[in-house]
Amino acid sequence: MKRGRYIFVLLLLQVFSACKKDSGDIAFNAPQKQYDMIVEGGFTTSVFGSAIRLTQPSFDPNTQPQPIRKASVIVNDGRADIVFKEIDTLPGVYNANTSRAPNYNYGYKLTIKYNNKTYTAVDTLRQVVNIVDDYLPLSVTKTIDNIYNVSIPKHTFGYLNPNKWWINYGVSAATSVLWRPEKFQLANYYSYTHFLGSPNSLYPLTNLKRSFSIAPKTYVFINKFSISETYAKYLYGVFLETDWNGLFSSVPVNVTGNISGNAQGYFSVTDIDRRDYRAEELR
Repeated sequence: MKRGRYIFVLLLLQVFSACKKDSGDIAFNAPQKQYDMIVEGGFTTSVFGSAIRLTQPSFDPNTQPQPIRKASVIVNDGRADIVFKEIDTLPGVYNANTSRAPNYNYGYKLTIKYNNKTYTAVDTLRQVVNIVDDYLPLSVTKTIDNIYNVSIPKHTFGYLNPNKWWINYGVSAATSVLWRPEKFQLANYYSYTHFLGSPNSLYPLTNLKRSFSIAPKTYVFINKFSISETYAKYLYGVFLETDWNGLFSSVPVNVTGNISGNAQGYFSVTDIDRRDYRAEELR
């Protein structure tokens, strides 16, 4: 009996040793599709303007993605060209004052010219439904110590209209981290309401959330972004390969954005509404 048990253990050790690779055998495989650039951001109706980030991706583990500088970036809103200029302190990030009258339900066209190549994209501006107290994508509970626990799920499903949200908190707007179009490093503050259903009932989506505890007078800053149906489907596809990629996921696929030519990413056009709440006002 003991002999059989020892043989079984030895077989297991052989299996694990066969599966284990020496660190020297690990190689970096470059992707089959190598893009010229990655496009992020887009056009917004915010009074703070709009920002687009252009990056040259890295295909080598020893190098970092590099900002694309001195590109020509223009957005046409159906009435005029809006020229984006590179921000001196943020290489590869281009911004413009876009707080003009919005052209709802019209396609906004992006044109990028760089290195003797032209890239274009089109997205439609959908008017945002203003923030309503009864439909905030968060939950709040009050403790006996008069502290408010706020929970924000990254994904909720089955909404009539898809939206992006950017939510943060602070004592005042002057001293807090607020949304700005050029702050691409603050993407972790975004959450999403989807018009499509939950992709996989077996995957623990409830674990994807942000939680914080604040005093009654602390402000919660809520920004709501309209997104087009095509952008919503693009985000859904991206999350299928990232946030929702679990044990029972299908074979990974390449999610295609709306940028023409040999570029990846999505140029989005969004309408924005913002409201500030005291924690004690949230229900």
